[in-house]
Amino acid sequence: MKQTLCRLVACACVLAPTVALAQATPPAPNVPARATLRFVGRVLDAITKQPVAGAVVTITQRNVAVDLVASADDGTITFAAVPGIYLLEITAPWLTTLRVEVTLRDRDVTMELLVTDDASKIGNEEIVVQGVAPTGVGRTTVTAKLGRNLPGGGDTLKVVQALPAVARPPAGSSNLIVWGAAPRDTRVFVDGVPVPALYHLGGYRAAVGNEAIEAVTLSPAAFAADRGGAIGGIIDVTQQSAAEGPRLVLTADVLDVGAMTRLRSGRNAFSLGGRSSVLAPLVGAVVDTERLGANAPLPTWADAQASWVRPWRSSELRMWTIAARDRLQRTLPAADPAVQTTDDIASDMVRWAATLRHQGRASASELTLWLGATDQATSLQVGDLRATRHERAYALGARAAERSALSSHFDLTLGLDLEAAWSQLDRQGSLSVPAREGDPRIFGQPPGDDVNTDNWRATTANAGAYTALTIAAPRTLAVLGLRSETWVLTASRATPRIGATPSVGAQDITTTLSPRASLKLDLGKLAGRPAQLRLDAGRYLQARAPDDTSAVFGTPNLGREQAWHATLGAQWQYRHVIAEAAVYARWLDDLVVRDTSATPKLAAVLTQLGTGQVYGLQLTARAVPWRGLEGWITYGVSRSTRRDAPDATTRFFDRDQTHNLVAVVGWRRGPWSLGGRMRLASGEPRTSVIGAFFDARSGRYQPIRGAQNDVRLPPFFALDARVQRSFAISNGKLAAYVEVQNLSNRANPEEFVYSADYQQQRYLTGLPLLTIAGLRWELP
Repeated sequence: MKQTLCRLVACACVLAPTVALAQATPPAPNVPARATLRFVGRVLDAITKQPVAGAVVTITQRNVAVDLVASADDGTITFAAVPGIYLLEITAPWLTTLRVEVTLRDRDVTMELLVTDDASKIGNEEIVVQGVAPTGVGRTTVTAKLGRNLPGGGDTLKVVQALPAVARPPAGSSNLIVWGAAPRDTRVFVDGVPVPALYHLGGYRAAVGNEAIEAVTLSPAAFAADRGGAIGGIIDVTQQSAAEGPRLVLTADVLDVGAMTRLRSGRNAFSLGGRSSVLAPLVGAVVDTERLGANAPLPTWADAQASWVRPWRSSELRMWTIAARDRLQRTLPAADPAVQTTDDIASDMVRWAATLRHQGRASASELTLWLGATDQATSLQVGDLRATRHERAYALGARAAERSALSSHFDLTLGLDLEAAWSQLDRQGSLSVPAREGDPRIFGQPPGDDVNTDNWRATTANAGAYTALTIAAPRTLAVLGLRSETWVLTASRATPRIGATPSVGAQDITTTLSPRASLKLDLGKLAGRPAQLRLDAGRYLQARAPDDTSAVFGTPNLGREQAWHATLGAQWQYRHVIAEAAVYARWLDDLVVRDTSATPKLAAVLTQLGTGQVYGLQLTARAVPWRGLEGWITYGVSRSTRRDAPDATTRFFDRDQTHNLVAVVGWRRGPWSLGGRMRLASGEPRTSVIGAFFDARSGRYQPIRGAQNDVRLPPFFALDARVQRSFAISNGKLAAYVEVQNLSNRANPEEFVYSADYQQQRYLTGLPLLTIAGLRWELP
């Protein structure tokens, strides 16, 4: 089946739905030549104010067609014309036709174009429904306005954990599992710039300040050719422009305090903001932190953001920087000193970027340059055994793209995507700490006493070029995509330091081709409502982690991991509900795994013999805002498996969750807003303990394990609620909120815990009922 998919994608090379822009036609002959003016419109849903992509806009003057354009992914349309009166007709299979008269006199014009679905009325009440724009299968976008009103401590990006396609994360974890992919397989981008993590340590807050966020988009699989370096999903975070939003925002709750200010000076706009945590000192004042479980870390964190934007004519220049800092120090006491654990983690990240955007009459272009630095240090001590790791990395990159109309049915996008990172790493301690995905382990079991040390350098560079040809035909949209990448992967030492062995490095330079394909069909109307079918497929690659290239703890000559994705989805809209059914599959190859042999070869502790498969079905119903009510309910059933060698037994992925049911609802009416979230998920797989023996050398019992990942934790259930009330105070607005997480106070099992002789088993449970209260004040 995989070979068939490869041939189909490579031969057909289909497509991810963007809409072809038509070639502009010259003005009507009876229009005298004068200085041209520019019209910039943004097609938005009338209720949600979200961009509507793929709407066709016909511009006429005196019944003569002047231009034909289509709204981009952000809803933007642009055309240039001489002064006069023009009629804009906005159409799409899922929209009610909108006609707007625009007058161009002596200056450029910018305006919003609010469209509605072609829904009729229910009784005497008119229901306006958001258009089902041709987006990717499983793709979801949530605005900051909705995200802040949902349970998650008022943090917009916390909503990602409750999105369709995202599995429930373990308590105290910042990892994201998207459609059965490992956390490292999903990349996070902020305005197109990659960042190492979406959340701070512990997962309490996002690593990007809340007040700087405009929206977040999740693409769980089969994404377009403009993104690379991931075999899982893509998370795109969009920052709000410094020219938009309140002038001043102050926030305070039991998690952190923050501020954001925006200033304007002529055509320039500036923003500056930051947050700092208060959770650890507040909890430490009332609770002995050493009594907290392993799944309730109390880190400290801080983040900062700054941006500048200046528009002129048809271009815009924007510069921004973000920074994040995390610290965690804790000790987990134990009756047995051999398993007492001490954690010490420090992490710092900074990114800087500059973006130039230009919108032409029949084309759009964008150029982004970025720089970054990351410093991460971890120290884990279990009993007398200590494992440390320190990585300092510097990165830079550039992204450029141009989209042009070739004709009324064809649209061509060309782009470059360059990335390079240089890492300096130091590691010492146990060979099995930290544990890798697939390592057979029992929670609380001390690591082995085989220790070593190494320090080395690694380079990861990728020069990508991509193209996408969009074809528009009646009831059909298709994109032919191809991504070509040249990889440069190096490690400073190919063998461990043994005596006077010279330092000979390892290097891999390879060029790869990754076809991407998408096809969207308009099925017309089913039961009087619009329906669509979409197929996406493609090949995806990501480089090995620099941490895996040690000649002592890993393998220096590791290359790329790869995957093939295929998704098939159908959307159907009925009144104020959009229903989607999606089936998906991933075939994973060349995964980096631990060598299963008892005595691995020199400098070959890791191999690329790992494979995996992910299959799943997802059903989602989204409620379009109606009477202030919106949200979604989603159910997913999936199976994610791995095999560490050709002769190894297929096992469940360590984070596999067979069933996942999530319901999210938000309601706003006047000064009040309510939010609710329900999560029900299968427990993660674990390896059973079927016996134990006494190890005289170490003086403690060692477990006898059953088959790997042969049992599961009990199901997880949590119900969260949030209520917020806004007050007008002087020239500003004050909002007070209370949020209760785990409303049922259910003790959700997170791990199996065993007695010293492994004869008794109990559960390590998650957080009990937790209340968060806070304030937010803004000055418009």
